[in-house]
Amino acid sequence: MVGAGEVGAAPESVAEEMGELLDEIAATDDPSVQALTAAACLHAKFENIHPFADGNGRAGRVLMNYFLLVYHHPPITVFDVDRTTYYQALGAFDLNQDIQPLKFFLERQTVKTWEKTLRRERRRSNRNQVCVHPEEGDGQFNSISRLLLLP
Repeated sequence: MVGAGEVGAAPESVAEEMGELLDEIAATDDPSVQALTAAACLHAKFENIHPFADGNGRAGRVLMNYFLLVYHHPPITVFDVDRTTYYQALGAFDLNQDIQPLKFFLERQTVKTWEKTLRRERRRSNRNQVCVHPEEGDGQFNSISRLLLLP
């Protein structure tokens, strides 16, 4: 996100800044352990670089979700009703380099994105409980459930 009065990186600096961003992400100790934090940093810094004339938000969210999928984290939807909070979280990074509001926002959006799927899978698991114990059921359901229960 680019704050009021800012335009992102100068066009001649975009390649260098994107290279530095990718190097920083690649140097993360173990992105799979802290995938959401690394994805939040990737997204916030991408938005600060603002490499395109238009579509940076969409491109940044696609990049973030690709990164999450690579590190076995479910993708996240940023819902329209939550856009103001999303922009505030990006603004906190833009102004203070504070990633926590964006990370917290993405944690909540993960739950919101997947809660309907989780409810459906729980109902399905409960119907199948006669044949399969829930802990032995669908690996995807168990993975998402564990993810959402992590601190």
